[in-house]
Amino acid sequence: MKRFNNKVAVVTGGTSGIGLAVVKDLLTEGANVIMSASDKVRGLDVEKKLQEYHDRVNFFCCDVSNEGNVKELFRYVNDMFGRLDILHNNAGVSMGSNLENTTSEEWEKTLDVNLKGAFLCSKYALNMLKNSNSGVIINTISELGIVATKNCIAYLCSKGGLIQLTRGMALELAPYGIRVNAVCPASTDTPMFHADMDSDGNYEENVKRLVKSYPLGRIAKPEEISPAVLYLASEEASFITGQYIVLDGGFTIQ
Repeated sequence: MKRFNNKVAVVTGGTSGIGLAVVKDLLTEGANVIMSASDKVRGLDVEKKLQEYHDRVNFFCCDVSNEGNVKELFRYVNDMFGRLDILHNNAGVSMGSNLENTTSEEWEKTLDVNLKGAFLCSKYALNMLKNSNSGVIINTISELGIVATKNCIAYLCSKGGLIQLTRGMALELAPYGIRVNAVCPASTDTPMFHADMDSDGNYEENVKRLVKSYPLGRIAKPEEISPAVLYLASEEASFITGQYIVLDGGFTIQ
């Protein structure tokens, strides 16, 4: 029997990278999936391609930093299914700059999407998760929620805050049987990673320099992160809450 037969899942940032890998794996495992993202054109294109193989996937255009958008997303989920079992807060942005050069606008955008977005989605998903027999929230964080580095001060703060949001929600929601956990991937081969590494036009050099910092000598693939998300969403992890799984090729053990 498939692990997520008839379960209802929402994956934010679900049309590319880690989110898309999670969407595909959830569909394979029998779930009904609503994937959201802010790029409507791409979202509809991904939806069309996935619906060639699965009739249990739908796209909803949503900017997770916009409270009105988030309300509409979960109203849509409620109207379509009347319940929610799995919320994967995966939407995120990466803006790299140091303390001196980070603008207020960059700071606000980074925290609005990465931290406020997870807060809003969890808040407006809560009533439906309470009605599930096995409600689960999984947040995508980063190894940079655990350790620091230079030149990404806003990103560090957004991801560190997300760890505490995960823990705080786990405590608050445990009485309802809702588990809250997270994954902390290191650099992963996603469109956002490519944009970061190519910001100065030296993609290959930047990647070569970066992978030297990983004991395994490479970056991750989205398909290597997704199984951890599905594990945390499954009954196999039924006694795990308030925790994070680090998938970093050994980066944080150095």
